[in-house]
Amino acid sequence: MAFKNLQTEEMLQVSATWTDLQSPARAALLGNPDLSAKLARIDEIHSILAAAAQPANHPRLDEISSEEGKIDLRHDAIIRGVYGFFTSTAELLGGEAGADLIQLRDFLIPEGLPSMQKTYRAQAGQAQQLASRLTPAIQMRTSGILIGQVPAQKSMTEYLQEWIALGKQLGELEDEKGRLLAEQSELSSGAALVKARNRWIRVANSLVADGELAELAPATEALIFGPLRDAEKKADARARSATAAKQTTSGPAPTPEAP
Repeated sequence: MAFKNLQTEEMLQVSATWTDLQSPARAALLGNPDLSAKLARIDEIHSILAAAAQPANHPRLDEISSEEGKIDLRHDAIIRGVYGFFTSTAELLGGEAGADLIQLRDFLIPEGLPSMQKTYRAQAGQAQQLASRLTPAIQMRTSGILIGQVPAQKSMTEYLQEWIALGKQLGELEDEKGRLLAEQSELSSGAALVKARNRWIRVANSLVADGELAELAPATEALIFGPLRDAEKKADARARSATAAKQTTSGPAPTPEAP
């Protein structure tokens, strides 16, 4: 037996047949006093392995998603508002003055309204590009465009700066999310998973040994251990193929020269 060759997903599929309360294999285990005594340990290691293979989401990830959603709403509102303001005002003015506003609009928002469909990471990059386009000369023009009535009146520059700040926040949140996801991935492939796999193997070996001592009827033995045997055969075949491929790649050992 080489249960170590089983993939984690295969281990979980096998032990799921033992832990599922509606499974015939579970019923067969319950029907044998020696094997039923193992069920508590089987249930425990199945849960431990499942948790190690797919750690629970870090609670901060949900918070980040919520924060990003709120920021994105305001971010998109500014894009729509700025783009729409330039467009509608240009139409009202018409002529050269209107054309100048359209030119300024397209300089500031070259991708137009589809900018709102970008990923959070791309929106952060877009905000950086906007900051580089907002030169002192451009800011002189946008600061002269006033929107709204006093005391809520703001200049176009203020809205553009808010857009840039929101994009920066999205970038920082994406960086934080990336770090947390990397940590989570490391947990699922690190020491916790190795330890859980080794415990699963010990429990499975113990169950198989008890099954042999119990001298189960062939039908019962197949019901309980059939999925394990099938998974083991596939895993062993996979390991043999990998070994053969490695040997083929490395080539035959060199023949030593005669003395």
